[in-house]
Amino acid sequence: MQFLVAILSAFALAPAEASDRYLDCLLLIEKDVELGRRAAQIWASEGGGANAQHCLAMADIAAGFGKLGAARLEDIAKRTDAGDDLVRARLYAQAAEAWLEANESDYAEAAIATAFEYAPGAGELYLTEAKIKAANDDWHHVIAAVTTAEEANIGSADGYILRGRARLAIGDTEGAAVDVVNALSIEPTNIDALTLRGDVQRAGVTIDVSLREQPDLGADKQ
Repeated sequence: MQFLVAILSAFALAPAEASDRYLDCLLLIEKDVELGRRAAQIWASEGGGANAQHCLAMADIAAGFGKLGAARLEDIAKRTDAGDDLVRARLYAQAAEAWLEANESDYAEAAIATAFEYAPGAGELYLTEAKIKAANDDWHHVIAAVTTAEEANIGSADGYILRGRARLAIGDTEGAAVDVVNALSIEPTNIDALTLRGDVQRAGVTIDVSLREQPDLGADKQ
């Protein structure tokens, strides 16, 4: 359900446009996937517009129908009532993540490429691109994508973990250590960040996360 929870804050509609029914629909999916999906289907059949279709796409993904949800998200992005170009870009980025979760990296690549066509300057899109590149072990492009997002003031624990993994994969243990601290500074109990911390320390870098700004880049071997 992590993907769905992210959508609650990431969906492109402005609060004034996100109806109470839309928010209730998402919350119902989070509470009971099957019941929420049936409710979304009914709403969509009633002509609920982009809101209803988006909720249904989220229900599809939450119910394990990732490919269906991804395709539906792309269809929403083509609707006249979808929103502006940034909205459409975010919808394609969401589709890319859904394709990726469904192990369809080629479709994910195509979706994020389309997202960039709509909003080439949107830093947030680079975090999705980084996930796709990581799935293909394209470590240098992962680093570049997360760094571009960071330069646009779009930082996240997941992004730093991705870049840390990439840096560790190419032998940049000190850079990976910095990203561990970055990630844990945002989410101190993030399991993936803690796991990465252990991997980096086993590679020979001692990390003092209590510093919260920079790690202690010692050379002590574990």
